[in-house]
Amino acid sequence: MSDLSFGGVGSGLDIAGIVNQLVSAERSGTDARINRTLSQSNAQISALGNFRAAADALQRQVTDLTKTGLTQFAATVQKDSPFSATASDKAQAGTYAVTVQQKALSQSLRSGAFAAADTPVGTGTLRIGMGEGSFDIELTDGDNALSAVANAINRAPGNTGVNARVVVADGGAHLILSSRNAGSDNAMTIEVIGGAGGLDALQYLGVPGDGFTQTQAAQDAVIEVDGLTITRSSNSFDDVIPGVSLRINEQNPGEAFNITVSPDLDKTVSRLTSLVSAYNATMGIARNLTRYDPATRQAGALQGDATLRGASSALRNALNGSMEGNALQTMASIGFNSATDGTITLDETKLRSMLTDQPEAVERLLSGDGGLASRMTEALNGYLGDEGRLAAKRSSLDARVKMANADQVNLDRRMDQVRAGLERQFNALDTLVGQMTSTSSFLNAQLSRLL
Repeated sequence: MSDLSFGGVGSGLDIAGIVNQLVSAERSGTDARINRTLSQSNAQISALGNFRAAADALQRQVTDLTKTGLTQFAATVQKDSPFSATASDKAQAGTYAVTVQQKALSQSLRSGAFAAADTPVGTGTLRIGMGEGSFDIELTDGDNALSAVANAINRAPGNTGVNARVVVADGGAHLILSSRNAGSDNAMTIEVIGGAGGLDALQYLGVPGDGFTQTQAAQDAVIEVDGLTITRSSNSFDDVIPGVSLRINEQNPGEAFNITVSPDLDKTVSRLTSLVSAYNATMGIARNLTRYDPATRQAGALQGDATLRGASSALRNALNGSMEGNALQTMASIGFNSATDGTITLDETKLRSMLTDQPEAVERLLSGDGGLASRMTEALNGYLGDEGRLAAKRSSLDARVKMANADQVNLDRRMDQVRAGLERQFNALDTLVGQMTSTSSFLNAQLSRLL
């Protein structure tokens, strides 16, 4: 802590102002250097993050191409088909005849009529079963109205598949139970245990005399594909035709409808267009961050940076590489054209032509061993990830920021010491001047008496 200063009591000097100016002059050069380092380093960290985000997006496109292959498929169903179909990249081209013999349905039950929704139904336990599981509802006096039964069923902790509601019709109030899931395995039973006061009216065991009427039976979906019968508890069939998902909308027994699975050029071209966009974004960011514009005298945040220049070069080499032994050896042969600024343009007409005439060769060129995807993966792996060159560059910049912040702390500490020293010196000078002034005044007074 600096000494207390009274601002030139003896000398009349503005000691605080003089000290502030001297300290400011002392620290200005170092302060400017530290601030410049922090500003540049933080700008470079931000710029590096922008490039990293673009490179990550490109890597996702490349990884998707590697994992799923190039060719995309479409499933076309015959008009008025009782089902819909979608195809994934795992599909196989072909035509399949599908007959929907039966649609999967969920069970619905309706109780007999009660006077009103608040009519008590008796006391005891209702054990509601579905499939291999069951849950119990306890009904006691004062909490056994028909509406309370519906609420208890819906809130039961063990209830995983039953919806309950009360419907008031002209003839009275009815408890309606519906299975949430289709299929014969999800049929419901309702057993009355220790019932009293008419609770047996809510029993359903699928036998004559039950208190519920089945308004819709639970049933499985049954289809035929090329004459083979397949049964499922739901209306989704995802493992019957390779790479094709079927969704049953209605049943139409005895009538077959065709599904045609074929390559979808639009999807494939769109996929490659996205890859080109991601590549161009990555290369464009790298170019803008590392260049110097003589016209504006503006430099990118990472002008001349070897890391980004290396990444751009690696990606460019991956794009321009060739695949020996393949009918199509370069990306230019399928419409990928390099521009002078490092980006690429896509000739869709040429690409579609090659996809139609030589689909296997295009597939190998892009996603086969030694193809574009594998070359780009190798190039990107050297820069992305925890051990990549971008991470090393970021660590270097973080260390520079940390060092600059430490320099700032040290400068502040040193300037506090300088300020304290200057204040001591000026306060001592001020005291001395004050003493001299006092002595001078005394001597002048004595001399005046002698004259």
